Amino acid sequence: MGIINHYSMMLSAIFIIGLTAFFLLRDGYQPKDGVILLVVAVALLGGWLILRPRQASAEGRAQLQSEFGQGRAVLLEMQSPF
Repeated sequence: MGIINHYSMMLSAIFIIGLTAFFLLRDGYQPKDGVILLVVAVALLGGWLILRPRQASAEGRAQLQSEFGQGRAVLLEMQSPF
């Protein structure tokens, strides 16, 4: 189950592209079908690039550590990168 969770975005993208290709190519290939498949693939890649987890910057980490112990409440949210 960990493999499915770890690669869920890639598996979902393959499924969506495959399903789109199935419905578009049932009646044969036409140039507009290729354009639609390309747009779907680019949209999925763009979504992944925007939503993918990134490592925090050193400046943000240093700022967060400087706020601890200053007498103010700090809300710390922990998230898994996967």
